[in-house]
Amino acid sequence: MGGNGVVTPPEPARSLDQRVAGSLANYKDWNSGAALLQLDWYKPADGSWCRLDEVQPDLLHGYGVFIIWQNGNPKQVSAVLYVGRGSLRDGLVRCLRDPIFKHPDGLYVTWATVPDFKVIDEVAAYLYQRLHPRWGDVVLSSTPQPVNLPITA
Repeated sequence: MGGNGVVTPPEPARSLDQRVAGSLANYKDWNSGAALLQLDWYKPADGSWCRLDEVQPDLLHGYGVFIIWQNGNPKQVSAVLYVGRGSLRDGLVRCLRDPIFKHPDGLYVTWATVPDFKVIDEVAAYLYQRLHPRWGDVVLSSTPQPVNLPITA
């Protein structure tokens, strides 16, 4: 490293039109961004969405993300209320105990395990950016990880 703080790359610069070979070739296609991570969003066997008050958190295992929303009606549009991340069981237990998640018309929830624990924050950041939940901790990530949204499940 020189005195100006610039790090010299290990190999000479090349034209952007020139194809890259070797270990850097598959690192990331900077033109298209991060690849879409396919999550398996939970739905009961009948294909409906699960009501939050009917979830049995003790049956959940693993780490991932979950989304709580209120279904709309002719007078009110559907709204994403919360995006959670971490231990699925612990996160849903906290929500079930919180009075903010008590609603007379019921709330709905879906969840997905995230296969790589190291990208849970990046997945949650992407969901926050796309779904704009009303409550929750904003997840700041410099590289949000795109995932399929539950609406596609």
